[in-house]
Amino acid sequence: MRVPGFVFDPIALAIEGAIIGFLIAVPVGPAAVLCIRRSITVGAVAGYLTGIGAALGDAVFGAVAAFGLSFVEQFVAEREAWLLALGGTGLCAMGWTTMRHRPRTVGDPVADDREHRISTHFQYASSSFFITVFNPLTVMAFGAAFAGRNLAGVGASLPDAGLLVTAVFCGALAWWILICTASVALRARFTGVGLLWLNRISGAVILAFGVAALVSLLPIPWRSIGRNFGI
Repeated sequence: MRVPGFVFDPIALAIEGAIIGFLIAVPVGPAAVLCIRRSITVGAVAGYLTGIGAALGDAVFGAVAAFGLSFVEQFVAEREAWLLALGGTGLCAMGWTTMRHRPRTVGDPVADDREHRISTHFQYASSSFFITVFNPLTVMAFGAAFAGRNLAGVGASLPDAGLLVTAVFCGALAWWILICTASVALRARFTGVGLLWLNRISGAVILAFGVAALVSLLPIPWRSIGRNFGI
C-alpha cells in the first residue's frame, strides 16, 4: 500500500484518474437521461453543458477521495437519508416537468432572448451538477475506487492530488462527450411527435429514479431482500 510521501508517477496517475472518472460516469442515471434528451431536443451545446456539469460533480467527489477528506465522507454517510430525500424530491419534480414539457416552436421570441439563453445554459450545467453531488453513492464509489487502486496517499501532495482530480474530470467528460455526440447524431431522426414522446419517456425515467430514491428511505430491510433475490 502506498503511504503519504510516496512519489506517484504523473503519467500513471493521470491514466488511473481518467479511467476511474470514465468508469464511474458510465452507469446510466438521471444525468445521462438529461444529457441525451437535451442533446436531441435542444442541441449539442445543451448536451455538452449538461455533461460538463455532471463531470464537475464527479470531480468534486474525486477531490474528496483524493484529499482524504474523511469528515466529508462521514457527513455524507450520516446524512444519507436527507441527501436521498432532497435528491429524490428534486428528481421527481424534474421528471414531472420534463414529461409535461412541449418542444418550443420555431420563432419563439423567448428562445431568441439573450438573457433567457444565458440563464438556460447555466441551468443545463447546474442541474446535472447537483444531480451528481446529491447522490451519496458517488462519494462512496470514488472512495472504494481510490482505495482499491492504492491512491489513498495522493492527498499528501497537492500537485499529485490536483493532477488526479483533473484526470478524473477529463475521464468523466470523455464519457459525456461520447454520449452527447451519439445523441446529436440521432437528432435529425426525431420529428415533433418524436420529441414529444422523448420528453415523456425521459421524464418518466427521471421520475422513476426520484421515486426509487424516496422509496429506499422506507424502513424496509432492502439488503436482506436483495440477498434473497441474489442481488
